[in-house]
Amino acid sequence: MNKELTKKLSAGHATCSGCGIPAIVRTVLGATDEPVIVSNATGCLEVTTTIYPYSAWKIPYIHSAFGNAAATAAGIDSAQKALEKSGKIKKKAKIIAFGGDGGTYDIGLQALSGALERGHDFLYVCYDNGG
Repeated sequence: MNKELTKKLSAGHATCSGCGIPAIVRTVLGATDEPVIVSNATGCLEVTTTIYPYSAWKIPYIHSAFGNAAATAAGIDSAQKALEKSGKIKKKAKIIAFGGDGGTYDIGLQALSGALERGHDFLYVCYDNGG
């Protein structure tokens, strides 16, 4: 396996054979400059990459409740803006929120809509795993 592909998400996950989620995540992370922070709602990606006490994530990662990935990303963005304004950080990290179709369409759309309406700066990736 290419070492660059496992730099941010390692091979130590437990997704089903043939699952497209790891390829999606690695592609998105590979196209993102560092530093990066990931917000992830409860779902297949979360339960297969963070099996206690292990984690496949090699970057800052926040697990949020089902449907709350966008709200968490908005909070990270607000915190970084405040820290940057006070001079405590010089460069903001990129923020990526991952959510499945259920956590996005079913109960997460209001959090995503509100965050976008307020102009928060993050990338939201919705993957439809057919669940």
